[in-house]
Amino acid sequence: MTESTLSLPERVAIVGGHGKIALALTKLLVADGVEVRSLVRNADHAAELEALGAIPVVCDIESASANELADAFDHSDAVVFAAGAGPGSGAERKRTVDRDGSIKSAEAAILSGAMRFVQISFMGAEQPSQSDDEVFAAYWDAKREADEALRRVALDWTIVKPGGLTDEPATGRGLVSFGPIDRGGKTRRADVAALIRLALADSRTVWKDICLVEGDAPLADAIDAAVAAATPQA
Repeated sequence: MTESTLSLPERVAIVGGHGKIALALTKLLVADGVEVRSLVRNADHAAELEALGAIPVVCDIESASANELADAFDHSDAVVFAAGAGPGSGAERKRTVDRDGSIKSAEAAILSGAMRFVQISFMGAEQPSQSDDEVFAAYWDAKREADEALRRVALDWTIVKPGGLTDEPATGRGLVSFGPIDRGGKTRRADVAALIRLALADSRTVWKDICLVEGDAPLADAIDAAVAAATPQA
């Protein structure tokens, strides 16, 4: 896959549009000429999103119905679920946002016809949490249950699983795998956004969990390598 062959969706809805990864992704997609509908709970974030070229849509995924979310997606071609309850929230909101928000968004995507669905998770989420911290354990379990639910629905889904997130500038490079990677690896949020952009345009990433940590290969080449590694040899 090369930049010259990149075929992105014309309209993308981002749930949790004011998160750091979501904002970085918005900048990339807008630069590509993609119409971005950015769903946020707080109307105070609308001006910032408009300045980036996105269409802000105020919608609380905890209280909105699947039909209301589908209306907010407004016939987008793809949905990126980047929402999270965030720091300082309790165990219950990990379930209502990180898990239930994802499940509802997937249902809304089907209702709206947005069959491409990319979800941000984290490496190791498929394993049960062993944390004694109630809130962190609730977050871990919510992400695992959200991922499991997404794999069961009739969408062209991709689950992106970065390592430990950092805020350093993008490198455009990384190590990508459809299988587990050393969970000690770090991942820059800006590179997660760049990977999602590529995944949206790459049918080879459909129905895959994609792990990403820092590495030396350009991300497009790293995806090619992951595809090759996962392809049975004759």
